[in-house]
Amino acid sequence: MKMLLESPEQKVHLNITANQCPGCPSNLAARLVMQVTFETLKNQRPIIFGQGCGIGRDFLQRSGLGTHDSGIAAMKTAMAIRGIDRPVVVIDGDGQIDMGLADMATAFQLGYQYVHVVCDNQAHAASGSHTTGATDILARTSVRSAGEPRPRKLFPLMLMFSGAAYVATASVSHPQDLERKLKNAFTRMPAFIQVLTPCNPSWGYDDDKGTLVARLAVECGMWPLYEWKDRVFGRQNVPRKATVKDYVSLQRRYAHLDEEGIQVLERYVGGLDDLMAKLEQGFGEP
Repeated sequence: MKMLLESPEQKVHLNITANQCPGCPSNLAARLVMQVTFETLKNQRPIIFGQGCGIGRDFLQRSGLGTHDSGIAAMKTAMAIRGIDRPVVVIDGDGQIDMGLADMATAFQLGYQYVHVVCDNQAHAASGSHTTGATDILARTSVRSAGEPRPRKLFPLMLMFSGAAYVATASVSHPQDLERKLKNAFTRMPAFIQVLTPCNPSWGYDDDKGTLVARLAVECGMWPLYEWKDRVFGRQNVPRKATVKDYVSLQRRYAHLDEEGIQVLERYVGGLDDLMAKLEQGFGEP
């Protein structure tokens, strides 16, 4: 299969469909990642690698479920042997990183130079919306009918201490922030960016509300935006324009919540705020 950059007009990212749902935020994020990659690194002939629901699973090169990072290690080694120096960017979903976290942490620890972007819809959306390690607290899935009081894995922080030179969170609702973080990642590898990309059928919102739901997640504190760059941790100062109740009220995956459940989520957000503050204090600007 040809690399995307070698395709006609070098703009295949504008035509990635893979039968996504209408208004798919993962598709929007994947297109933006590819566009920024090709425009920023065009002269270096970048390679896009990966798969995922809404990302272009019928087109992109891939190695198999949960094995992208070991595949990248093999690819980068083979390229080095042949004297080939082309930047590599992986795009996949939270189920992929959940299954392949050991491979990724090892590849990062060994210093393989690439960027890994996760489009996080907090479910195995392509196979029935099952729970992943990124599924949010109390969110209902096909195997969690009433949700669970179990917080999601914080993948960026796990990789922050696994050899990453750069980690960040982003959201499809804040494209300029995502573009800036991608450009930071290109010069600080290995790098990891986790992008919040809501899922219409899994989360249960109207097809035209994906970006709004993502924005509410950021503005209520459920999805803090932050980055680890040059060994300094910082979070974006996003005004709290929304409440947790505003965020969950648009999603059927939270339809079972009562006021006590809302309070649990509010306490969870408070815990995230405390964690972000402690990380800034411990790893902030000297």
